[in-house]
Amino acid sequence: MSIPTTYTYPITASFSSLAERGEGHTNHRGGAAIDKGHPATETSETPSTSRAEADAEVASSFASLLLDGRYRTSVRPPDVQVPPHSTVARWYAQLESAFKSEGFSAWADKQGLDMHALTLIPARGEIKGYVDGRPKTFYLSDDSGWSDVSRTLLALGRVFAPEHGQAVRYPGSGQGGVSMPLVAQFYKEPDLFDGGQASVRRKQFTDNPGFNLDERHLSTHSDAALAAHRQALGDEANRHKLMSALNALVDDAEGRVDLEQSNVPIDPRSALFDREPSKTLSLARMLKLEGYKMPANSAQAHALASALSFDLAHRAPGVDSGGVRHIGQGLSSTSLRKMGKLVKAQIAPGTANVPGTDSLLSRLVSHLPANLRKAMADYPSIALDQLLRTPEALRLGKLIREVLKVVDTPTSAIESLGVALVQELDPGLGKSRFNLAGYNLYSVDNAGASSAEIVKRFTAHLAGRVGNEAAAVAARVLLSAAAPEFVVKDIPPNLVYGSHTWTNFCIEVARIEQQVPGAAANMTFSQVMAFGNTPPVSTEDEDQLKFAARDAIIAWGIANRVIDTSPTHTYSDAQAEQAQQALNKQQKELRWASNAMKTPPTTRRELALAELKRVFPDVDPTLEVMQQASVKHKPISLLDIYMTGPIQPDYWISKDEQRFPYERLKSRLSELTPDINKVFKAKFQEYRKVQESAWAIQFKYQLSLLPMADRVRISQSDVSFFEVSRAYTKSGPCTSGLFTPRECLPPTPTAQELEALKGRHGLLMKVVEPDGTVSAYSYFPAEGKIVKEDGFPGGRIDLDDRSYFGGGNEGYIPGLPHTYKQYGLTDKTRDPAPDGKNQGDYFSDKSAALAHLAGGYFTKDYGGLQKAAAGVTEIEKGRAYDEELKGFFLSLVPFYDGIQDAIKGDVGGAIFNLGFDILGFVIPGANAARKAAKAGRGVLNTIKSAVVAGVGASVGYTDSVDIAKNLNKGARAGYKDTKYLIEKGHDVLSRLRGHYGSYDVTKIYKEGDIVKGFFHAAEDNVWRPAVAVFKKGAWYAYNVVTKTPFGVQLAQFGAVSSLQR
Repeated sequence: MSIPTTYTYPITASFSSLAERGEGHTNHRGGAAIDKGHPATETSETPSTSRAEADAEVASSFASLLLDGRYRTSVRPPDVQVPPHSTVARWYAQLESAFKSEGFSAWADKQGLDMHALTLIPARGEIKGYVDGRPKTFYLSDDSGWSDVSRTLLALGRVFAPEHGQAVRYPGSGQGGVSMPLVAQFYKEPDLFDGGQASVRRKQFTDNPGFNLDERHLSTHSDAALAAHRQALGDEANRHKLMSALNALVDDAEGRVDLEQSNVPIDPRSALFDREPSKTLSLARMLKLEGYKMPANSAQAHALASALSFDLAHRAPGVDSGGVRHIGQGLSSTSLRKMGKLVKAQIAPGTANVPGTDSLLSRLVSHLPANLRKAMADYPSIALDQLLRTPEALRLGKLIREVLKVVDTPTSAIESLGVALVQELDPGLGKSRFNLAGYNLYSVDNAGASSAEIVKRFTAHLAGRVGNEAAAVAARVLLSAAAPEFVVKDIPPNLVYGSHTWTNFCIEVARIEQQVPGAAANMTFSQVMAFGNTPPVSTEDEDQLKFAARDAIIAWGIANRVIDTSPTHTYSDAQAEQAQQALNKQQKELRWASNAMKTPPTTRRELALAELKRVFPDVDPTLEVMQQASVKHKPISLLDIYMTGPIQPDYWISKDEQRFPYERLKSRLSELTPDINKVFKAKFQEYRKVQESAWAIQFKYQLSLLPMADRVRISQSDVSFFEVSRAYTKSGPCTSGLFTPRECLPPTPTAQELEALKGRHGLLMKVVEPDGTVSAYSYFPAEGKIVKEDGFPGGRIDLDDRSYFGGGNEGYIPGLPHTYKQYGLTDKTRDPAPDGKNQGDYFSDKSAALAHLAGGYFTKDYGGLQKAAAGVTEIEKGRAYDEELKGFFLSLVPFYDGIQDAIKGDVGGAIFNLGFDILGFVIPGANAARKAAKAGRGVLNTIKSAVVAGVGASVGYTDSVDIAKNLNKGARAGYKDTKYLIEKGHDVLSRLRGHYGSYDVTKIYKEGDIVKGFFHAAEDNVWRPAVAVFKKGAWYAYNVVTKTPFGVQLAQFGAVSSLQR
């Protein structure tokens, strides 16, 4: 199905009208001449008449090529000769500067990207090139880091190639011109390769030489826009230099770094240079001016550099796409009433009998193309992007913006319309994920469900109110505003609500949304978790973390029955702390289990070698120079002899006393532990016990992720475990049947054959409720899941047993009967009913008892692993050895290897593509991605190399942040006591990010001034701290990350400061 992505605007105007509008020539620090060696070289400002003459030359050169017509058959499009001070040349110089920037060049070098043949596709946010001689495309949704270095490059690219199907090829010809198609795309010329359009355009050039631009592109092609891009390039250059300086820091003898002695070059194009006109700044000064925390050592400095590598501003919703930023938090009841009155007046009467036909949403849906309306349920994000950006939507958005007094920005009409939609779907001031349009996303019934399943249920809930057609888009609107974790891209399908991974993911989404509202919808799961591995870079970020963690941890507590659901959806600090403590305890257990399961057993060789080195530190016991005194044979090592059994000193001689002086060493052999095999056996038994505990923890975790109804059923039932085996299909010996009827004796399988029929990769769990109802669940640890079976398999013959045997088809016969052998005793314990004070399902007595049985089952066959860890010495190879038995034992080891693969994110030989292991910890995937690429395998959403184990690695933020402490203090708080602010206001404002001064009531502020101060939030009747910018006589909130104003006019901004005088 073809889905439109853009709208065209036919209004055109002469390019010369840029100057007439005051948008053509501004006194900024120079455009750049086209100089292939120095594309960003500054030139002196050119009078507008000279600019017009240069642009006329460009038009003349373009017209000549158009009239010539040979461009239509040439292999490479010809260049249009462009004077350096022409408009298109100045823009192209900045585009080249972006391609040659240090940040992009460093990224390309890291990727191995050939810089001699690049294709930029701005409309899709992609760049194509060659890596190791093979074509490769980088996407904004991948984890290469392309999205963090491409913001300004793509923005400049969109000026030359904004439409789908258009591209920028770099580098150009190098002949001092600009490719003809790029010039045509820059000036929005018709299709050069359409004969009819080209003919009409040739005639137009004859009658009226010159280029024309439609109305909406006058501002995007202005000198003011060029200056903004140029400053952005300078800001990006500063960011790269700052990260480089931080990464270059090393600790001194006391383990600290000197930030004063390290200098950072300042790009003269940057905003920082405007504030602080200096060629260099000390690292300390630069960090202070940018509002970042001061690292005390190199580890903190490197972590800060990692945090700065993320460009969240690039993920902000845009003019053409990217969703919508929610700005409804600052609205008052009066504003909502005014907006509602306006919207009601604008909506034409609909059909009352059909849900949603007389609403704002249905009005907007009616303006969408028919093919997109049919696809809305499948493509809600695309539908919402277009629904908010049709001409009718923008008209309504501008009216709402004026009523609400929202600051005028390129996206403010979209944001204003978004507020109206949210209010229509869920009236009122506050928006809560626990009660969104009458639906609790985090109800106990949704525990154990995936994000996609919860969104599906929420959409079904809304369908009764807005109709089936618009329900998915309505859900997208509300989720973007109140629960943005559900609109992140590429959320793994087996990531469920109630897992610690989901909780940490939600915390990171909330952190991102506080910094750049609307950004999460334009990020993938792996990008969110990679950002989560970076530390807060300012005191405001630390405050944001406290607020981000609270809802997510409370939701985890509800899902895991650690705290009871509140009918009012309000929870106390004590409940939040209770959930936090339980979550921290679970994560620590899981981290221990994850590490334990990744730890291989200590081998006999390792133990023997360590013991020999203890006694003989100066010799190499691995040298193969030892031989029996009475028998000639291939020399072996002392290590081999020691591993085999107690050493008989006089039984051996060294064939090379110079390299290995055995005669001198013999007298000290008694200092060795006599029998290393006993040590090895004891060590392995300790290992087995540790593994049993780790397996038990894994089972408890998977059990806690089941839907609530299943967990309750299991907790109140008799539970038995069964080993599943396939039937033996071979027949016994048979008579010939020549003289007597053919008869076959009963089969007599060997012990090894019977063992091979056991499904060692799974365990069947039979659950018998008090009323006799029987349920069954299959537990597959290597797949990290417990599956509810359709009825008890013992009563049917259609069990698909492939997962019990590692997932392959080998040996699988549909309809083959199975045998079920109980493992251990039936557990008849019952968990007490939750009382709000217990530790939840994961820590329950029932879970512990069942986990103990499961742990025992999956470690009972570790004999094969023990054989593998023991190895075989050269002496043992020469002895009579049951090779068949050895092979049988070692055949059990692949199951152990499979678990090791699963812990690393590899299930059944195929990459999980989920970003986390079977215990829910984020996997570092950069190396895996490179290996997979070389092996020809695709790896989706591989976590950036900076990730060690996500939030879970630090057990994380939840362990170090007290979410219940000081919630009413800091950069995110609201204050009712103005006396407190009079005394402590400066301390509160100092926690806000950015090096801006506090509001001064005695100062006269001018357009664009930025300060910190307090405004009155009518919805909560509190004073809130904010960074604000002065625009058109009023104060508006200012986002220090995107460097843009947003939202409604801040009420009574600065009033608190006047009380301080």
